[in-house]
Amino acid sequence: MSILARRLRPFILSAGSLALVACSSSNPSTPSSLVRPVSERIAAVKAIRAANAGEDSALQVNPLRDPAVEGFVAKARQAEQQQQLDEAYAAIVKARGLAPEAPDLLQDEAEIEFLRGNIIEAEKLAYESFKNGPQVGTLCVQNWQTIIEARRSFNDTGYLAHAQTRREQCKVKRPVRL
Repeated sequence: MSILARRLRPFILSAGSLALVACSSSNPSTPSSLVRPVSERIAAVKAIRAANAGEDSALQVNPLRDPAVEGFVAKARQAEQQQQLDEAYAAIVKARGLAPEAPDLLQDEAEIEFLRGNIIEAEKLAYESFKNGPQVGTLCVQNWQTIIEARRSFNDTGYLAHAQTRREQCKVKRPVRL
């Protein structure tokens, strides 16, 4: 994928989403059966973020990054704390514009999308983060926990069991030292 295409991807996806919403014949005041209530989405994201709590993973990946990216991430977190999810989304999209394939930013966007009720997009972003990331360790655990929460939203028990197994495979223990 070209650099231009990567940078325009969030805007193209947003435009496509808006077009789909505009063409939808459903009543906008009626929530989709796939979208959890706000309180459940908040609880799901807390579960995603807590999934690796207490894990003593042998692998931790902490990228060095442009301070501008960190500034946008901080803005996204602050906006999320103030429950300004559209502003949080805008900030994380700007961060991804500077580091489009950063797995931790993909996961951050997935969590924001989950909070916004865009469960399908959240699951896609979490899987993309998994593919671009270390595939073991704490970020991997969060990726698969996001997929687990999405599968719960879709009442997909078959894939839910698979996702739970994959999440456990992310947990790599440190070797015993003598």
